[in-house]
Amino acid sequence: MVDPKVFGYGASVSLASGSQGLQRRLRKMSEDPWESRVFSQAFVWVPLGGVSSFLLALCVIALVDAYFEGTKPLSDVVGCSLMFALSFFFLLYGLCRRWGVDREKVWTGFWPFFYREVRFDEITRFNIGVYRYKLYVGKRLVNIDYNRFDYALVYIRLLEELQYRKFQLEKVMPDDPAWEDKAQRRRNVLGADVYDDHQDFFDSHPDALARLNELVQPPKTSLPQFENGN
Repeated sequence: MVDPKVFGYGASVSLASGSQGLQRRLRKMSEDPWESRVFSQAFVWVPLGGVSSFLLALCVIALVDAYFEGTKPLSDVVGCSLMFALSFFFLLYGLCRRWGVDREKVWTGFWPFFYREVRFDEITRFNIGVYRYKLYVGKRLVNIDYNRFDYALVYIRLLEELQYRKFQLEKVMPDDPAWEDKAQRRRNVLGADVYDDHQDFFDSHPDALARLNELVQPPKTSLPQFENGN
């Protein structure tokens, strides 16, 4: 059996995912890991896309005038127009691209083009990608890019779900004898993800720390098997 970790009081062992790169250090962290969040990268892409779009629009206008005067080739107009289109996409990305999590679901959207969500009580599979977790309901997927955003509530909700039901964990199916050990390793890592990112909060909120340590423990009763993880 894999032993559950205990966090706080000098007993924490860091198991948290990811690297300590620039993107991870720039995340805007929540004060309370239980709070709902909406994430955006508008602070990067709106200024970058807005300024470059404005300057390139002026460049396109000037090149169009020069093309009709016969002093610039059409290829210059096309090239500058493509650069303008790319910079305008960055502006739209900053204005319209959002990610979020609340008690019921984690979601991703690019208004008005698409929206996708995964409800925690419907998750059928948990997987790991490159610097991200992958949550599935059937074939529907939402990526959890933990190096970009503070997804503490996602980890807490996964810990809660693992207290009373089974679902596929990477390649391990719910009816596999190895599932219990796999689930406990995942509880330990998710608990470390939450605690390591919010240690100050837990140090000043002993009730929350006790709740986190409780969630990392294995369930007190046997879990029902999910019918299928695919």
